[in-house]
Amino acid sequence: MKIIFSAVVLMMLIVAGWFIAGGPAPLTLEPVIDSATPVLMGVIPFLQPDKLREQMQPVCLYLEKKLARPVHFVAVSDYESLARLLELKKIHMAWFSHASFEKLKAENNWRVICRPVQFGSVLYDGQIVVRQKSEFNTIHDLRGHIFAYVDRYSGSGFYFPNMFMTQNGIKPLEFFSRVVFTQSHRSSILGVLDGTYDAAAVFSSNLVSESAENLRVIARTGPIPNDPVVIREDLETVLKTKIESAMLLMHEDPDGIKYLKILKELRGTEKFVSEQEVRSVFKPLANASDSQTINY
Repeated sequence: MKIIFSAVVLMMLIVAGWFIAGGPAPLTLEPVIDSATPVLMGVIPFLQPDKLREQMQPVCLYLEKKLARPVHFVAVSDYESLARLLELKKIHMAWFSHASFEKLKAENNWRVICRPVQFGSVLYDGQIVVRQKSEFNTIHDLRGHIFAYVDRYSGSGFYFPNMFMTQNGIKPLEFFSRVVFTQSHRSSILGVLDGTYDAAAVFSSNLVSESAENLRVIARTGPIPNDPVVIREDLETVLKTKIESAMLLMHEDPDGIKYLKILKELRGTEKFVSEQEVRSVFKPLANASDSQTINY
């Protein structure tokens, strides 16, 4: 037994000495998505999942062609969950709202690769809507009534309308009889139409085109930069470059033009442009929004 034990100890010392003396060179690892693994794109829930999937499908199908790998749409329950999935590396890219990205990015290593140009602009105005036949004509007429927001991290569905109210001397919890969060612009609009809510802050009344004529816009909030498409910086360099290039050149690519026609009908999207281009158009936003106090 002593002989066997001595032999084992000797062998261990020889192996240890080999590692110390030279051994294999240390490995440098770079995160890589296997070519067969789908790219997952999460999207803020500004619509119900079925409507959201319909609007995101053209982007996913186009990227599949350009990347030669599956690209899957991932629905989330709320805006904060999208950031959490990206933070946990459960998804590879994400479609935020401007406000949710600015408020949730923290110190995470994410980067905006593009934003859509919609209806000829990289900016839009949010809307405060009421029923067409209601007695409300201004925001001040809503005192003591029920108001619907979308999500605390929604730009047009919370942040910018509250900036608008602050500028008009309104503190929502004191001004309205009740405020609710619906988690979807479409749900907010449908709630106004059926009388559940007296008014709502939304992206656009046209999200329910079949009933938009029964809505009236009494105030506009903004301007707000269009939604950013965000990618994790820890992805493989080649993959990041391919995704960014595909999105920015979509309007020049035959496949991209085909899918953009669908996107234009669904949401007015004409092309995607770089973050630098958007910031040059709306440079004051970061300072202006950060300096505002929201009275909620």
